[in-house]
Amino acid sequence: MTSELPHDPYIEAVVDALAAAGIEPDARTSDAEIDGHDDGPDAGCTKVLDAFLVWDTYTPGLNTDFHEHGIALLWEHSVDQWVWAPRRKDGVLEHVPEPLPLHRWADPAAVVDVVRVLLAGLPVPAAEDPRLWVNYIAASEAVAAWDEVTS
Repeated sequence: MTSELPHDPYIEAVVDALAAAGIEPDARTSDAEIDGHDDGPDAGCTKVLDAFLVWDTYTPGLNTDFHEHGIALLWEHSVDQWVWAPRRKDGVLEHVPEPLPLHRWADPAAVVDVVRVLLAGLPVPAAEDPRLWVNYIAASEAVAAWDEVTS
């Protein structure tokens, strides 16, 4: 990934932490998605920044008894947390993504911890991890500035 979008530095930090833990995903970021969480007067017209991280069948540590075809995590700037879903054989998500106990700007180490739990097929922790990324203020300001320009 190259740092072109305001959330790229954060997602790059997350991917780097996951790679260092031996569980690097396929990852992409974009600003092309339409905000599915917007139910206001401009619903369907608001672009969002997002990231899509995928672990497939061959990911080390994936418990295929629980997630035969892997998992995916999604990050969108319009919501305050990460979400996830298992994948089907064709790569499509099995169901609507479920919230994770991770703040939108969760510390990359916290994301690593939750991904390990998901890959193992263990229950997702209930309480939100309080750790935040060290650069979340600057990233948050960059995303807010992007939002102003694109709105």
